[in-house]
Amino acid sequence: MDRQEGWFRSTIAIPLLLIGGVIVYFFGICDVYSVLDNRKSEVFPWMVDSWNERNDLLHGYAVPFLFLAFSYQAWREMLKEPSSNGTWGLGILLVGLLLFMASARTIQPRLALIGIPFLISGAVIFVCGWKAGRHMLFPAFFWWFAIPVPGLNQMTNHLQVFVTQACYYVGTGVGMELINTGNNIHSATDKWDFNIAEGCSGIRSLMALVMIAAIFAYYTQKELWKKVLVFAASLPLALFGNFCRVFTILVLAELGFEDFAANAYHDFSGILLFFPAALAGLLLLDRLLNLKKYKRKVKVTRKGGEDA
Repeated sequence: MDRQEGWFRSTIAIPLLLIGGVIVYFFGICDVYSVLDNRKSEVFPWMVDSWNERNDLLHGYAVPFLFLAFSYQAWREMLKEPSSNGTWGLGILLVGLLLFMASARTIQPRLALIGIPFLISGAVIFVCGWKAGRHMLFPAFFWWFAIPVPGLNQMTNHLQVFVTQACYYVGTGVGMELINTGNNIHSATDKWDFNIAEGCSGIRSLMALVMIAAIFAYYTQKELWKKVLVFAASLPLALFGNFCRVFTILVLAELGFEDFAANAYHDFSGILLFFPAALAGLLLLDRLLNLKKYKRKVKVTRKGGEDA
């Protein structure tokens, strides 16, 4: 095993370093979009420049560090795999090259960023073989969470409307006297008045939870359909968690704690309520999907305790 790992490392290290250097040059140094005035003309700097609060992409700063961590974990799994054919990697690599060429031709940096995972995973699969290289698919495509999504502001507006109407209908359903005007909800007795602003739409929490759900699904589920289901569940869980956060603000205000609800609770409710509720939902779904596994663990634990 040690001899195999040593051969594997020495065989692929130089090609992967060369390919990595080429990607860094064309994406981080090469002046691809020189015609853009007063904007970043390299792909990577353009991407980093988009990681701001305006684009709801502050989580983008975590992506490079998570990519390195996932790549290290993938490398450890790659060392355990036998040699295999990596011809498929050329086709995947070609998709990334075509996207980069289309990006340079049309001056659309997003196309090049969409192609990054194809370049990384295709190169690794071609050099290391499919059985080993496939472990880099998830780390490579994780880069998509760092790409600015067009139309995200429109989605923010839809989420604002959703959470406003959901809180209004549920609140009136349980006996609260509310008035809804656009994105405003206020008490019919004029005790308080809240505006569901863009920051309360939940889009930032949604993007962060989707990223967390992708990590959770990949590393906790074995079957592909379970990975997809857990990942897809992040959207309704995020909507439910954000509704609970905003609705509890209205409840506290109705109980007479409007200043506390609008300030301290509003600022910390995401950490105190949204993420714990959403993550609990992911854990519950994992339990439901893997009941047999958890039952088997309980039986083994009890048996071990009895034998001891």
